[in-house]
Amino acid sequence: MVELASNCLGCFSLASAVFTVAILDLMQGLLTVFLGLCVLTAPEQYKGHPLAHHFLYNETTVLAVIVMSLIGVVTIYFSVCAIRGVRQLDARLLWFFFLWKAGRAFFFSLLLFSDVFKTLGTDLQGTYMMLFVFSTSWRAYLLWIIFSLYEKINNKDFTGIMVSGESERTGRVLKKAHD
Repeated sequence: MVELASNCLGCFSLASAVFTVAILDLMQGLLTVFLGLCVLTAPEQYKGHPLAHHFLYNETTVLAVIVMSLIGVVTIYFSVCAIRGVRQLDARLLWFFFLWKAGRAFFFSLLLFSDVFKTLGTDLQGTYMMLFVFSTSWRAYLLWIIFSLYEKINNKDFTGIMVSGESERTGRVLKKAHD
């Protein structure tokens, strides 16, 4: 069995770390949806034609923008689940967030690994390999932090989850869960 984390980066509580990751994901999801809407509604010109005319003859672009916007919406949903999970100490909501982050980490790592293969034998191979290793390691670390918080809440082990001075409301929820 994997040993659970007791904090994040040595100075943040597990709840603070997962809450921060969820807020960052929420902002990323909102920005993705916003940019997708901007691209689809842009009144710009492209090679002398309205941009809508270009989109009609380039359905791959439209499909990519729509898919990315949908991924943004799903990211918003799971981020809100994580925020609620941290605030209410709900292990089920944190599990959903963990599964979403694990799927995204796996997919993103595959994309980076494909870039490593594209650069085989070039000067960029080392750079792409370092990017792949660093990014995958960071995502695995964040998954470990999320999983640790999930496991602690699921096992009713609330030690180290919160630090003094964090939300008074969360402290009441923590006390109620302890009782």
